[in-house]
Amino acid sequence: MARSGPDISGIVPGLIGVVSGVLSWDLVRLLGERREAWDDPKYWMIGYPLMLGTAFLLGLGFPEHPWRWGLVIAAAQAVWAVLLSLAAEEVSASLWPMGLLTFALLAVPLVVAAYAGQRVRLRLPE
Repeated sequence: MARSGPDISGIVPGLIGVVSGVLSWDLVRLLGERREAWDDPKYWMIGYPLMLGTAFLLGLGFPEHPWRWGLVIAAAQAVWAVLLSLAAEEVSASLWPMGLLTFALLAVPLVVAAYAGQRVRLRLPE
């Protein structure tokens, strides 16, 4: 019998992307020595490669519309960073546009990684 209702095929990989973005930011923030995770070299050695690997694997496992996985990861990280700064009452509204632009730029390689995963998936024999 066919199941009717909303398609939830994107929920689990979307949640994996959210967890990857939040975890990589918080892991580096907690292990590092800087207030902002991306100011710490560990972000570029641990956090960002973790996100790139997750985007690739999500593109490999869920190849339909892979661009969304890179955007989900970057957006989750941006939201988490904003929530942390609001909680710490360290909000500087003048830097928000620059921060959002930086997250948007960081999303580009994540989208490329997700498309690379999709490409590998499409080349695998069925």
